[in-house]
Amino acid sequence: MIGEEPLFSDAGIFAREQQERAVSELLRDIGNDPPRRIAYLQTGPWTTRERLELRFPGAEVSPLDLSRLDGPTSRFARNEVDLIYCDGDLELLPLLPDLLPKLADRLRFGGRLAAHFPDNLYEPNRVLARMVAADGPWAKQLLPIAKTRPFGQTMEELYARLRPVYALVDIWETVHLCVMSGVGVIVDFMKTTSLAPYLAPLDETLRKAFLNRFVTELTQAYPPQPDGAVLLRFPRICVLTRR
Repeated sequence: MIGEEPLFSDAGIFAREQQERAVSELLRDIGNDPPRRIAYLQTGPWTTRERLELRFPGAEVSPLDLSRLDGPTSRFARNEVDLIYCDGDLELLPLLPDLLPKLADRLRFGGRLAAHFPDNLYEPNRVLARMVAADGPWAKQLLPIAKTRPFGQTMEELYARLRPVYALVDIWETVHLCVMSGVGVIVDFMKTTSLAPYLAPLDETLRKAFLNRFVTELTQAYPPQPDGAVLLRFPRICVLTRR
């Protein structure tokens, strides 16, 4: 039975390592022409700015404020940015299909857009979250959330949206096989990401019951390996364009 405290301390390590690897893999494919002005979007407590400054020393690195993107006081005028980097985590996912094409006019001609975001909507842990949400004393509260699809774009659909505004579009999927010490690590990581909308409307009693049921289902879906580890597939879509 579990409560609100983290089950394992390596959930945070998992999140940080996955994020840093995604950043490194995507930025590795940026060409040899180093960007001088970089704008970045992120929604998680990651080290995006530090990674960008390390990869491109001497560049001006600033956050891009979505709320002011269209206004005259936007930090970056049109045609001025060499690279826009996007950490598309849960909060940003619903905006991505419309946002990524819209960012093109912030780039100078020849500038690059680099983005990555989860593509794990149909992985067992995400499917089971929706299943548990729809079957229990919490169903009336959680069923509308379970029916929400935060992101369902295929790579082909993304290409169709991006190609009219970018000269070059490169899209690929990468899958990390995450080695966990137990299903509790999966739960701890998801509490701050895809599980958060399910947990928010529940009182303490229902929240604990929901999590206990979820752990039971995860235990069946993710049996331990001979060494005791639990393996979680984590797909991400990566996008690299040139204006």
